[in-house]
Amino acid sequence: MRVLIVDDNVHVRGGLRQLLDFQEHIEVVGECADGRQAVVEVDRLIPDVVVMDMRMPEMTGAEATAAIKQDHPEVKVLALTAFGEMELVSEMVKAGADGYLLKGGSADELLRSLDAVHAGEAALGREVTRGVMQNLAQLYREVQERARSLAELDQMKTEFVSVVSHELRTPLTTISGGVTTLRHKWEELDEPTKLELLGSMSNQCDRLSLMIDKILTVSGIQRGGLGLQPVDFSLNTVAREAAALLDHKTEPGRLRMTETEIAASGDRERIREVAVSLIDNALSFTEGPVDVEVAAGPRMARLSVRDYGPGMDAATLDRLLNKPFSQGDSSSTRAVGGLGLSLFIARQVLEASGGRLDVSTSADNGSIFAMVLPLGG
Repeated sequence: MRVLIVDDNVHVRGGLRQLLDFQEHIEVVGECADGRQAVVEVDRLIPDVVVMDMRMPEMTGAEATAAIKQDHPEVKVLALTAFGEMELVSEMVKAGADGYLLKGGSADELLRSLDAVHAGEAALGREVTRGVMQNLAQLYREVQERARSLAELDQMKTEFVSVVSHELRTPLTTISGGVTTLRHKWEELDEPTKLELLGSMSNQCDRLSLMIDKILTVSGIQRGGLGLQPVDFSLNTVAREAAALLDHKTEPGRLRMTETEIAASGDRERIREVAVSLIDNALSFTEGPVDVEVAAGPRMARLSVRDYGPGMDAATLDRLLNKPFSQGDSSSTRAVGGLGLSLFIARQVLEASGGRLDVSTSADNGSIFAMVLPLGG
């Protein structure tokens, strides 16, 4: 067996030559201190096996191996690696090395590996095998995590199509029915009925517009661009405006306000949208009174919305806060509907504003959703 030794360390080359010179069936035909010289010497000497260091100047072991294999595919390469260089093994695999051995291993292991690669077999030292298996295990874990992420993304896409198609169908059905009725029975209907139909259709158009706005907001969040414009504003004025927008959804006295004059900091329009969503959720998904309170805390302003209906379990709350297009499983949720975006958007907007969304919920005491924002100047 004709062997060429390639290593930039003269002591390593000397030790390998001393060991191999004692083997009757092995002839050391040369030594090289770098990969570039190794390519030249392989052309000249045509050894059976090259013992190749992986880290060298001028040309790395992987680069030299690739060049050797391109011109002399019959020449075998046994790569030597140091502990902690397992990432280089993959480079040597791509280059075409036939075996891998850890530097400092036993003489018997080196000789067995040389015989194996010379015979056309793969050779992998025990320590290298352990390192490769650890790398494979880590790669397997990463692949599993990637697969889980892709599965979750696929599930989110499925939920998106299912939820959005259902929620769009409801207002479209109302609008379509109203248009059909007005087209075919215009002369028969009295003015109050016509106005009622037109009002219902207008409300459903507003609902569609709100859905589209929410979907676009989520798209902006996922792209990392909410485009917030923070200003100082009166938080209790925002609370009153949000309540006024929802007057038509509830009977007098159900929505109860407790106000303190407080200035907060944030994107006023976005914060008002969040307040409307929180109050609307409380009115839609529960019965009984809904309390809206504006108060000040240490360096923070707080607008809380409390309902007295059934609370949410931890899994449902986590899903609604963190996964867009998620919905609760309660009968009230199924009856009222919704895209499952309000709490996700609320949390993202508040956190982007330097605040947070605090949630307290229980089966017996209802739920409190609190917008916490920096105090304004």
